Amino acid sequence: MSILNQAFCASSGGNTGIDDCSLTLKNIVRGFLVPKSFEITAAQLADPDTALAALIAATKSDNASLRVYPLPEVVGITDSSEDVVLQTLGYGTPVPVRQGNYNLTFAYLAGGNCVNGALQKFNQGNYRYLGVDAGGVLFGVKSGTSLKGIPLDYFNADKFKFADGTNVTGFAYRISFKPEYLNGNLGFVQMDLLSLMEIDGLHNVVLVQSGARALGVFKVLATTGCAGTNMYDLYDTELASAALWKITEAGKDITITSVVADPNIKGFTITMSTADPDYVAGGPFFVTLQPVSVLEAAGVVGFEGLTLKVA
Repeated sequence: MSILNQAFCASSGGNTGIDDCSLTLKNIVRGFLVPKSFEITAAQLADPDTALAALIAATKSDNASLRVYPLPEVVGITDSSEDVVLQTLGYGTPVPVRQGNYNLTFAYLAGGNCVNGALQKFNQGNYRYLGVDAGGVLFGVKSGTSLKGIPLDYFNADKFKFADGTNVTGFAYRISFKPEYLNGNLGFVQMDLLSLMEIDGLHNVVLVQSGARALGVFKVLATTGCAGTNMYDLYDTELASAALWKITEAGKDITITSVVADPNIKGFTITMSTADPDYVAGGPFFVTLQPVSVLEAAGVVGFEGLTLKVA
């Protein structure tokens, strides 16, 4: 049995003679940008736990083009949706031409300028939208027996507004979509609100070279992209493993012989095999961490490494 479009009705009050149950969406508290291909299937919709697991797994996909991206918690909404578009005929009769688009602007605070900059990379992109209301309803488009994202005419993360002594620094993003996707094909599942709100996106790991490169050896510092937290403080033991790193030169993988934690710099010393037939001493070398799934299996959960060029 699927939970898709099964409205949840809490038992309360006395007998009223009305036993049908219907959905009324409450205020939107967060959302997700999802690729066109993403769907929560009938099998995954067997219960809220499997649906939640499918959503979380998609936020950690090794393939960025297939990944689901959580949006920050909403602290306010401005509804600028269009009215129905009418044409007035010669004798004065108004005729509906089309339903106006939903145009919604969501204000947020969490993540500030760093998240705002990341969201702007999705502007003009081809993503869809899943919303979460205050009652824990995850909603989008019902497609057969699956739940898919709402096709967007556009997503736009606005430029931030400066604080002025009366108002805090303002951050917002906008979505626009055609009404028929929801009014005719609304798909929804009742889930646990707290679990949906706790889903976090991946954090970038920024790699920086420390000191000069020696023959086959160099040192790197690893910090989180927004907060600048040193990954050594969190995962010095886990990241001291050659299996969690990747080096290429001229597009070919270079063998890593060892990765050693260096407490003096709170970083890592990486040694390459100079005997590797693809190794050329002149470089440059491109260094990153292994895919998200490999890191997670090693206990480094929720991170994706950016690429460092070592000249």
